[in-house]
Amino acid sequence: IMAEVKGTDEVKYLYGNYGKGFFSFLGGHDPEDYQHFVGDPPTDLRLHKNSPGYRLILDNVLFPAAKKQKLKT
Repeated sequence: IMAEVKGTDEVKYLYGNYGKGFFSFLGGHDPEDYQHFVGDPPTDLRLHKNSPGYRLILDNVLFPAAKKQKLKT
């Protein structure tokens, strides 16, 4: 558990090992607007360039898709 809500049984961010890899989970669907409802205007990502929550989402989407290329040495 890397982030929790004090005084509750809720956790916001989990990280752990699974098989030969790892997993991470950020609770909620919009890390910069926790009260974002379906149908609300989209969050302006330009206002959150260094958001750790959005970086986590991108890392979980982009890194697994990237394949290591064999380098000529």
